[in-house]
Amino acid sequence: MLYFDDLFIGMEFKPLTSKFTKEDIRNYAEAVEDFNPLFLDEQHAKKSKFNGLINHPATAAILSVNAHKTGETLPSGIIHAKQRYKFYSPTRPEENLITRAKVIDKYMKRGKKYVVIQSITVNEVDQKKVESTAVLIWPK
Repeated sequence: MLYFDDLFIGMEFKPLTSKFTKEDIRNYAEAVEDFNPLFLDEQHAKKSKFNGLINHPATAAILSVNAHKTGETLPSGIIHAKQRYKFYSPTRPEENLITRAKVIDKYMKRGKKYVVIQSITVNEVDQKKVESTAVLIWPK
């Protein structure tokens, strides 16, 4: 179990590797009812400034939210208080993605234990895709 006192600034979590298939993106589009042709229509997407299909930006955000869950068991009751994203370039179907997360701050405020985690997602050629900063309230 990974407790608040076990965390330290600079602590890195095991990298999260992933890939979204076209079927994953189609399923996501159906789930959120976002049928943007940039995500689903290859012919349309090829004519766009992206020159091909892209993944829904929220799929990259999903990686950031899960990047700190790759190692030790986390205590139940973590509250996801705040998250900020900066998107650099879209992810694409079948692109190999690596998300690395690390603790960049931890503090006590009004009797609560806060942990700030930064995550960065890159592709296999180290092209930065998305950066995220999450503020979590740690229960133990």
